[in-house]
Amino acid sequence: MKIPIGELISKADAEVLKLNHAASTLMQYRWAWHRFAVFCFEQGITEFTDETLAAYLQFLTTERAEGRFQEWKYKLLRKTALVLSEVNDTGMYRWKLSKHAGPNDALNPVFRLIQEHFERWLTQKGLAEATQELYAIVGRRTMTSWQGRDVPGPAALTGADVASALVSLAESYQPGSMRTVLTAVRVLCQFLEESQGCSGLVRAVPRIVSRRVRHVSVLPAEEVEMLTNTPDLGKVLGRRDRAMLLLGARTGLRPVDIVALRLRDVDWRQGQITVAQHKTNVVLTLPLLADVGEAIAGYLLHDRPAGVDDDHVFLRANAPYVALSPSGSAYDVSARAFARAGIGSQPGQGRGFRVLRSSLATRMLEGGTSLPVISGALGHRGISSAKHYLSADEERMRACCLDFAGIEPRTAMP
Repeated sequence: MKIPIGELISKADAEVLKLNHAASTLMQYRWAWHRFAVFCFEQGITEFTDETLAAYLQFLTTERAEGRFQEWKYKLLRKTALVLSEVNDTGMYRWKLSKHAGPNDALNPVFRLIQEHFERWLTQKGLAEATQELYAIVGRRTMTSWQGRDVPGPAALTGADVASALVSLAESYQPGSMRTVLTAVRVLCQFLEESQGCSGLVRAVPRIVSRRVRHVSVLPAEEVEMLTNTPDLGKVLGRRDRAMLLLGARTGLRPVDIVALRLRDVDWRQGQITVAQHKTNVVLTLPLLADVGEAIAGYLLHDRPAGVDDDHVFLRANAPYVALSPSGSAYDVSARAFARAGIGSQPGQGRGFRVLRSSLATRMLEGGTSLPVISGALGHRGISSAKHYLSADEERMRACCLDFAGIEPRTAMP
């Protein structure tokens, strides 16, 4: 879609204003957009297109390489240009947590632009945010592999390049995760065939991969209580983190569902929480236990930012006041609790909310709760998803062991 440069900048400015950034941040954005407008004027460009964006990003890369831009200025100019691109494509801007370095900075200009188009294409497909993020990460690593093989661009890609990238990815992922990786690479190849005129890439992605079930990380009840009590309620994040930890420990909700919880999902009169699960899309209704309800209420009354449009229960403590990231922010909450409690230092032991989920399931199993009930409480599609918790019930697993009756080892010959 083509839109006049000035009109697009005005729309982007209006979108950024909604995020309640500090005045100094808004000033930086507007300065950067002015620099973009000057670039377009000097190049005789009046409308925003993908070609305009590519030319500007290449200009920024060259200026940085020749020492005319400091790193902070390059990142600001590049980020604000991508904001314009997102507003141009979607009509809105969804703020994301940014790292010190852009996630696509390691890609050369050719593959970086393709990766950014791929990420926008994923958004337009209406995929879940977590799925978009995963596919984008795998796509970025795949293109890094192609870049390392000196592939000049998408037109030169072959099935052999796809196979080589899969070998490279297998070095970074566990065998059980490769099933998802293959799906992500297949989606990337589909995008390249549709948008870049490539052929034969999807056929190069195998459809069968081995899967390995890993041991479940479980904490005893006393350590779970220790974790939930570690947040300092006198600090700005204390009440929020404690409410999230209690919610995970008492209900077994996945971290993606905890950060996605909305104010309307909590029925205070009926004493229950109703969520449509992100992973299965199954509606799950859970009791609002007293300590969980008190913790959530304490956060809402004392620490949750007031007067914001976002209706998620748990928000960032600093502007912009938006929902937490399901992948990074939720893990940070649990990892901080593990660190404070001194738990989870053993190799292979997790430090995320999934440990709380598996610990709850294991305690239910040890208490005699049947697999169908556990599966229903955790929102599984079927009981097969809950079977791997059996491995954590050591007492009953020992009862399954067989002795050597009938298969006694032979006596050594004298």
